[in-house]
Amino acid sequence: MTFNNILAAKLCSSNAQICDQERKRQRLSPYENVDKALLSWIKYAGSQNAAISWNVLKEKSMEFANELGEPSVVASNGWLQRFNSRHNLSFKKLCGEAADFDSSSLKEWKDVVLRNILERYESAIVFNVDECGLFYQILPDRTLCFKGEKCVGGKKSKERLTVLLAANMDGSEKIIPLMIGKFLKPRCMKNCKSLPLFYVSNSKAWMTADIWEKTLRRWDLNFSKQKRKVALIADNCTAHCTVDGLKSIELVFLPPNSTCVLQPLDQGIIQNFNDKLSDKSVFFLNLRVPQTQTTTDSP
Repeated sequence: MTFNNILAAKLCSSNAQICDQERKRQRLSPYENVDKALLSWIKYAGSQNAAISWNVLKEKSMEFANELGEPSVVASNGWLQRFNSRHNLSFKKLCGEAADFDSSSLKEWKDVVLRNILERYESAIVFNVDECGLFYQILPDRTLCFKGEKCVGGKKSKERLTVLLAANMDGSEKIIPLMIGKFLKPRCMKNCKSLPLFYVSNSKAWMTADIWEKTLRRWDLNFSKQKRKVALIADNCTAHCTVDGLKSIELVFLPPNSTCVLQPLDQGIIQNFNDKLSDKSVFFLNLRVPQTQTTTDSP
């Protein structure tokens, strides 16, 4: 029965009409005209990517009630909760930036630019590059505590590094990462003779046009020594400027506001990198339970 109930709930959430039909008790609104007008407005606002808060929903319901000649409508919390329940609505947190992207430019970029790249380059020599922030001092937001205890935390650390990652299309090659920190000579690297990555400094630990240009010219020199001609796909942020004089790298930029749907490294690769890095950099507290000293009297 539990498995059947889970499947029924899933189908109910995917289709509001089916959900209403499966209710054991159908509760219809006494103000159907207001319900229909408010529901149509919510659908239109959703298509325009407009955020709807609880107060906005109240004001709009009262506005429709006055226009439709229903002065007895009171947009109370209980009435709005029943309205949301009837139409399978819920408040959710906005996340991502996909709403700012024009889908028409996505199709054009795939059909024209990307097709042209794949016709001239093999998948092994098509690279994607992107930055990610590494908050190396931030603590987990969950901890182990006894039941009934108040679980509170401190202020989260904002100390960060910027890591530049690059990999090819078929996943067979990864370029050595570039790390950007705030200090020219960090104390932790005092006795370190070599690093498995490149390190540069910036006052805000951000990518700049100067760092970007120097990095591309170093990569271009390496590819030239290998006698390889590659395509490098990057987003069009301000720091990612066009670099002239590259011999072995063809720089290709993504459309504006398209990294949420087009950036290959954002499709779980950067998240996997951060997860594995956090697993290897866990700090265990060296705490010892204080021992109670017991004295024995000598005979």
